[in-house]
Amino acid sequence: MKLFSAKIIIFYLIAILFTQSPLLADSSEKSYKIMAVQHQDYLPYTKAYKGFISGLKKSEHWEKITVELYNAKSSLSALDKKITEIGKNNDIDLIFSMGTQSSKKLADRIKHIPIIFTVVGSPVEAGIINNWESSGTNITGIATPYQITQSITQAYNIAKFNSIGITYLADSPNHEAVVKEVKEMCKKNGIRFIYDPTPFRQKDGKPFPDDIIAKEIQRSLDYVLPQVDAFYVQASATYEKHFSIFRRAFKKYKVPSIGELIFIKKGLVMGVGPNDFIFGQQAAEYAIKILFDGIKPSNLPMNTGTKFSIFVNLEAAKAVQFPPSLAIPVLNSADAIYMKIDEW
Repeated sequence: MKLFSAKIIIFYLIAILFTQSPLLADSSEKSYKIMAVQHQDYLPYTKAYKGFISGLKKSEHWEKITVELYNAKSSLSALDKKITEIGKNNDIDLIFSMGTQSSKKLADRIKHIPIIFTVVGSPVEAGIINNWESSGTNITGIATPYQITQSITQAYNIAKFNSIGITYLADSPNHEAVVKEVKEMCKKNGIRFIYDPTPFRQKDGKPFPDDIIAKEIQRSLDYVLPQVDAFYVQASATYEKHFSIFRRAFKKYKVPSIGELIFIKKGLVMGVGPNDFIFGQQAAEYAIKILFDGIKPSNLPMNTGTKFSIFVNLEAAKAVQFPPSLAIPVLNSADAIYMKIDEW
């Protein structure tokens, strides 16, 4: 009888040990799955993703993390389908979203999985978050308030232009928000601002054919460029694809160009903008805090993207006859100088 009682006591102690000991708990061995989402091919997304992976690899937790990358290849219907699938999937622990389209759709439909976004110019105006300090929801991100106006202001402080122009995609909430911001900034600084929309998506949500988009970009540039002495090119995979139209127009009208860093090798005179690789690394730091430190996304502010760079392309400056008096201060401010345009 005593032997039987002793066995029961031993069994009970072993059960307590295995259920309560932190050394043997499953949580220490838990692995996490991250789904990275982008709606199209775009160099800033590639840089941000590489930065994100780099940041995760620097963590002591890297061996416990798997990352799956999904690219909708410009198909919004495919993106919608993937988001529905994500919502039904129980093994995704965190979402890393790149770009306004994917981040907005995920924010609207996924409420139970932490989401970290980046490469979003105007997350408040796009309706992804309510304010920069706390989303109050399952979302956080790495971004810069008034990113474009900060870039244009930096360029203005160097080049001192009197007027600036922009063409923008009429169906892009991010582009339309930028126009509003730049309008206010130009009014404050006494800069003349000329802007013009170009259509992008049809009523069914599908993009217009490339030939129509190209004609609209050309029409818009022919309207804006004769009226300004500087032009800002917004971030856009569409503009990246059709940048040869911009380059030829800048040369024709002898107008210096300012814009996102991704365009510098394509013929932009001055590239000013965020370092997407570093933003991706910062997003990885947030991912670690959420997954391993138990910090809620709503407790992580989104206005922490502060690393900006200035690039200059000398061949592009020569093509538009950039004044030497302006070239020297621009070159003195540059983080990197490119000697030529990759292709004409």
